[in-house]
Amino acid sequence: MPSTSERSFGQRYTKARDLIEYLKSIPTYAPGNPDLEIAEFDTFVSSLDTANNSVASLTSSLQTERDERLVMYKGPQGLIKRASQIRDYISAVETKGKNSVEFKKVQKIVMRMRGIRLSKKKLPAEAGANAPKSISTSEVSFGSMLGAGKEVLQVISGLASYAPSNTLITLANFTTFITQLDAKNSDVAELLSDWDNAVELRYDLYKTLKDRVTKIKSALAGQYGRQSNEYKDALQY
Repeated sequence: MPSTSERSFGQRYTKARDLIEYLKSIPTYAPGNPDLEIAEFDTFVSSLDTANNSVASLTSSLQTERDERLVMYKGPQGLIKRASQIRDYISAVETKGKNSVEFKKVQKIVMRMRGIRLSKKKLPAEAGANAPKSISTSEVSFGSMLGAGKEVLQVISGLASYAPSNTLITLANFTTFITQLDAKNSDVAELLSDWDNAVELRYDLYKTLKDRVTKIKSALAGQYGRQSNEYKDALQY
């Protein structure tokens, strides 16, 4: 279901389309400004539809990537689960068991992982064009989690006795998994940047729309007068 913000953009687009049809019903409409001519305004309004579709597509793609990433970190075969299994394996094969240096290192890392809050954070409804871009707390958290995973990898890379039968936590497969997590974080960051740019572009287009609609009404007032039906009927758009 579209968000309230998306419905609002859709409604403004529809009103702009309705305004075009209204202007077409006034055969003598002559605004004197090329940007306000029916054909030019029609082309501009079409760019709004393109912008809406772009934001919708990127929103869907970004949410899918984020959902997939969350499973990779918190799912039944995710990073936290694998790190916990690595810890338990170390306690079983190391002579000192839970008192071994390696066990204690991984145990601390696992505890730190569990304290990092990861969530399927919803995208903001709209980004302000003048708002400075920054890395969200959510993205920082995933970066911290990946860093913790790399620390676990470093521990087992230096452990001569590390040879688990669980294929999910072998050195080779865990190394590959960490690489996949790193790539997924990069994919999300790239999509987030694309989404942010698309939202800012749309924000600017709709600011321009508001300005052009206001000028079209002024053009009608100037051509036909504020008491004319041509002007009064245009006020609903």
